[in-house]
Amino acid sequence: MGAVLGLVDTKLTPFQKKKLLHEFTVFFDLNKDGKLEWKDFDMAREKICEMSGWKPGTDKFIQTHELFVTIWRKLQDEGDENNDGLITAEEWLRMWQKFNEQCLKQASKADEVSYERKLPDWLEKYIRYKFDLFDRTGDGYLDCDEFEYVLGDFGVPARDARSAFLMISQNNEKKVDFEYYKDLCTDYFRSNDPSALGNFITGKLVFSDK
Repeated sequence: MGAVLGLVDTKLTPFQKKKLLHEFTVFFDLNKDGKLEWKDFDMAREKICEMSGWKPGTDKFIQTHELFVTIWRKLQDEGDENNDGLITAEEWLRMWQKFNEQCLKQASKADEVSYERKLPDWLEKYIRYKFDLFDRTGDGYLDCDEFEYVLGDFGVPARDARSAFLMISQNNEKKVDFEYYKDLCTDYFRSNDPSALGNFITGKLVFSDK
């Protein structure tokens, strides 16, 4: 994407669409019916609570439910164009297209964060949840075993998860704390750079396929 206001192309590139659709299919649309609805989020909540040992009535169980309700409502507000309670893959991509346009329209030279690095409010919450999900030991850092374990629950092969972690951690030289993980997620959701390390946060190594 360009850097001069008024000359920036806000359209999603094929590469960006592949990444966004991958996230939609693997991590959101859990029943694989091609659309998002509340039951997808409820399934994800149940799966996470069960995997983490969070029993009904506990603080973590309640907090997770509240978070998923909040994210779903925000997604509906921003993505459900025809108000049918569903978000299709096409609506999901249009939502991101509109977000690009909105960010550029509101951008100014005084902004601390460039329009290309801004994230929707709901995604900020989602990234925090995702980091906490990966951080199984609660030490504030992600390691390869945690990364492999969680992605394995979403069908990612262990070998791919380990290869991806080596890339994002720069061969284990870079500590993956929350701030770095958020930067990687920003690359994944907003960048059009095929060499950005954030492209590998889902464990998928190649986005050249359709």
